[in-house]
Amino acid sequence: MNWSVQNQIVAFVDSLRPYSQMHHDQYMDALHGFVHMQSNLLTMLGYPPVG
Repeated sequence: MNWSVQNQIVAFVDSLRPYSQMHHDQYMDALHGFVHMQSNLLTMLGYPPVG
């Protein structure tokens, strides 16, 4: 791979590092919301809730 491209990728990843916890929290919140919504939908359709 071209070294300049690799260096740009490393610089980009390093620029995201200070925000990694925020990105993780947003991802987990979105994932939890999606799973909760799907669970409610399946329960509404008559499937038993999973506990």
